Amino acid sequence: MINIFLSGGGNEEQTEMIDKEFVKTIDQNKSLLYIPIAMQGEIPYEDCYKWIHSVFNPLGINEIEMWTDLEAESPEDLRKFSSIYIGGGNTFYLLNTLRETGFDTILKEFVDNQGIVYGGSAGAIILGRDSLTASHMDSNDTNLKTFEGFNYIDSYSVWCHYETGHDDLIKEYVNKYGYSVIALPEETGMVMSEGGMKVIGSSPAYIFRNTDKYVVNPNGEIK
Repeated sequence: MINIFLSGGGNEEQTEMIDKEFVKTIDQNKSLLYIPIAMQGEIPYEDCYKWIHSVFNPLGINEIEMWTDLEAESPEDLRKFSSIYIGGGNTFYLLNTLRETGFDTILKEFVDNQGIVYGGSAGAIILGRDSLTASHMDSNDTNLKTFEGFNYIDSYSVWCHYETGHDDLIKEYVNKYGYSVIALPEETGMVMSEGGMKVIGSSPAYIFRNTDKYVVNPNGEIK
């Protein structure tokens, strides 16, 4: 069963192929849960809600519920949803808020029980091994001191909004921390299932491991 989707953080046109694959896997008789909290202080949540509808309404998903306060939620509250979409914004704020509210434990239980999660940009990064792949673009203005992610991507860290100009930064990160990286351009994503990891989208993903860089084309497997 496929239960993890990641995208490099593009707009709805860039992620359309990824979004369509996601919609194919979920129970369309249930609502989609949208968590936009990484955008706190950047874009009003009302605009975030309009955006998520603009992405998924054309694909047949009309029932979307948005949560911006995670503190009172429980694992039972998630059972009515087909899946969870965690949006982009500030990666460190997102990870810190998930931990402070205890929603990190609830989310982990959801994924471990084969719940489907789609992470875009910051939402993708936190599902990887380590969130410091966002340090070149996000400021850590929180109390976050532990940067480990959920580590659902076979011990890879995730680098979003990838451009070739980032190669030196990524190699420096790999050398410093010893973690391999999956780098996703904005029009690229990946899906993870029990059978492994596959690239989806219109452009390749890139693997940085030790001193090497590998290209994985769409529909190719990440090993």
